[in-house]
Amino acid sequence: MDPTFHQAAASMLKARWRRAALLIGAALVTLPCFFMPKLVLPGPTYRWLIVIDITESMNVRDIAGRGPEHSRLDAAKQSVVAALRALPCGSQVAIALFAGVDTLNLFEPLEVCSHFDAMEQVVSRLDWRMGWIGDSRIENGLTHAIGEAARMKLNLLFVTDGDETPRRSAARLTGLQALRGRIKGTLVGVGGESLQPVPRLDEDNQIVGYWQAADAVREGFHPNNVAALTGLEAGVASPGGGLDDVDEHLSAMRGRYLMELGTAAGFDFVHARSPSEFATTATRPAAADISHAPRDVRPLFALLAALLVVLDRLLGANRRR
Repeated sequence: MDPTFHQAAASMLKARWRRAALLIGAALVTLPCFFMPKLVLPGPTYRWLIVIDITESMNVRDIAGRGPEHSRLDAAKQSVVAALRALPCGSQVAIALFAGVDTLNLFEPLEVCSHFDAMEQVVSRLDWRMGWIGDSRIENGLTHAIGEAARMKLNLLFVTDGDETPRRSAARLTGLQALRGRIKGTLVGVGGESLQPVPRLDEDNQIVGYWQAADAVREGFHPNNVAALTGLEAGVASPGGGLDDVDEHLSAMRGRYLMELGTAAGFDFVHARSPSEFATTATRPAAADISHAPRDVRPLFALLAALLVVLDRLLGANRRR
């Protein structure tokens, strides 16, 4: 028999065995991916106190591209969950609420990978009815949050629409300026930038009406306008434009005001229009620390498997040529 035939057959058999070995190797390399392998490696980690505004203005439905039932608070919660999902293992996060003039910590810092499910459940169930007071002062709340973040050795993400009740023409920034440089932080604005009515909600979170200018006067925000309310029922707009200088019943994301507060505290300001934008803010390199932590190494196994498959394709193409 022709020796050339034997050589060709041996070469073909060798190529088949090589291809089988490469494909079997690729399959074996992917197996660890099903068991969530982790190795302790150095890399970026983050330490955040995330404060979420739960005041009534956060019930306004003005999130671009979302349904009429989607409020600013809904957008804030989805953004925080997206950030928790994006943070690398080893990162520490605490969650707090803002209402009135201070913040309330829900839990101390937790490692995001080990406690993600519990943290996601807590954030997704936050509700405006958890608020402990109706009025709100962003500057005071931010000052309190900076103190809490510094105590826990965390940086700060403060998520809010920047709306306050009652409004004031200028912030008193001396308290924030005194804290400048203690921690890193970002004020994250949510909501649209045009004025919208603030809804009244029932016990089922359904809109049953909207706040009127007269309601703001009844709350004592504009005592000079009390006379215009004579004989006017609650929830009814004042006729004749007598309360044109009252605007607490309307709300918009106050970006300029938040930038002013951020500048005083040495913080950045970001208008997060989507959960992915918020996640990008939470994982920006400038806020990271380098430390050893368990890292997900599934991408390494997946990359090795892909290389073995590519090598098989290249050898196969070479054989055909």
